[in-house]
Amino acid sequence: MRRDLSSRTRHGEGISVFVFDENPVKQPEGFRVCPLGLQFYSPREIQEFQMMEFRLAVPGNGRTPQNIHCSGVVVHCKPLEDRAMFRVWIKFLDLPEAQREQIKCLAKAGKHLCPYCENF
Repeated sequence: MRRDLSSRTRHGEGISVFVFDENPVKQPEGFRVCPLGLQFYSPREIQEFQMMEFRLAVPGNGRTPQNIHCSGVVVHCKPLEDRAMFRVWIKFLDLPEAQREQIKCLAKAGKHLCPYCENF
């Protein structure tokens, strides 16, 4: 079964994640995205090893965002102790190299790279 998740950034508004076509969830400072995957916060638990489809809306040329489509798998989902949220880790499976580089540049500029990618 595939589930959808999309994320979107608007200038000055931070990052919001839409999980299962629900209301957007504004992401706290711990949000991470890199060429390897995505770490985000969700109001609901997502089963580990579940395949998901992603649409990442990233700034493109001009005013219209560019959509990057890919799939990934949930590698970990952990409840937060202090909030009614889950921290979810996704591993990208089929992200083309050009989009990996684009995500890396945007994540680096926004300070959202994972600790592993920060070292390379």
